[in-house]
Amino acid sequence: MKFYFYTILLILIYNSKAMAQTEEKKWELNGYVKGIQATSFTDLDSVSTNSLLHNRLNFRWYPSDSWKVGIEVRNRLFVGDQITVNPLLTDIDDDGIIDLSTNLIERNDALLNVTMDRLWVQWQNTSWQVTLGRQRVNWGVDRIFNPNDIFNAYSFIDFDYEERPGSDALRVQYFKDTDYTLDMAVKITDDPDELIAAALYKFNKWNYDIQLLGGVYKRDIVIGTGWAGNIRNAGLKTELSYFRNYQNFSEGSGTFISSFSVDYAFKNSLYVYGSYFYNSSGKSKNAIGDLVETEIGVKNLSPFPHNIFTQLSYEFSAITNLSMNILYSPTDNAVFINPALNVLMGKQFDLSIISQNLLGNTNSYELLFNTVYTRIKWNF
Repeated sequence: MKFYFYTILLILIYNSKAMAQTEEKKWELNGYVKGIQATSFTDLDSVSTNSLLHNRLNFRWYPSDSWKVGIEVRNRLFVGDQITVNPLLTDIDDDGIIDLSTNLIERNDALLNVTMDRLWVQWQNTSWQVTLGRQRVNWGVDRIFNPNDIFNAYSFIDFDYEERPGSDALRVQYFKDTDYTLDMAVKITDDPDELIAAALYKFNKWNYDIQLLGGVYKRDIVIGTGWAGNIRNAGLKTELSYFRNYQNFSEGSGTFISSFSVDYAFKNSLYVYGSYFYNSSGKSKNAIGDLVETEIGVKNLSPFPHNIFTQLSYEFSAITNLSMNILYSPTDNAVFINPALNVLMGKQFDLSIISQNLLGNTNSYELLFNTVYTRIKWNF
């Protein structure tokens, strides 16, 4: 049944491109196709290769000035050693109220997954905006670690998912000119352990964008705050969140997570970003494997208690950018190194060469994994 549903849906979305040419104000379709070749190894005796063809379709329908409908579909064809090594591929998690992910092809040498990660309808006027369905509720202000992003936590290691995960939710936003914004959302679920319901209040004071949040995160009460502004020409961002189980409120100390970052862009096109992230529930040892293997949630954005993240980025020309990301934690002597080269190849094509390396051990720096990605992307 799922196969026929997704087949019909993809045909309708592709055909809407022709309709959009005659009704430009009613329909929109864009997306991309990416080809990724990955080579992983820790030594010459353990080399594996994997390929990924990744297509995304972003569809919009505007039936009137007040109404909007969004459908976004993620199609991924996996080929290589990862299919037999990684059991998660054959059971890609969709934690929505309706399972909108399916494997259309599932073999030992190839797997084709189709996931609808956006499906929403939206109504708005000058002061209100109401969105129902699978959507991204993005409350974070920082670039890497977001303690305030309680609905859609993500891992910075997953560089190929620019859109980030979504939630099945009802979201109501109220805008009071430029004075303040009230943002309320509830995750739609039939499991009380997965309920997320919260409100976010945003305002500007002292030239800083400030936000306050409070609500329920699964079995916890959550409160938090964040702000973003500048000290002279340097950007400053901070997020804080505290979680405590409401069923056993008097027991334990809860979980406190926080991030603090500073960034600065030099006149010679050099960009520098530094961040410190703290997780009171992080492991004191044997945590390094969880960095890449654990399912991400807002309370475990990193398995380490203390995290120092640095990014350097430099534009050699209008079409070439070189960047270096480094995450360090004293826990397990963990170091994650992520250099990347990006080259624009015309208006619609770009080429990226990305490496991810994880080193660490209790007593020494041991190479735990190393993967080099070559990615070509076509935007349409």
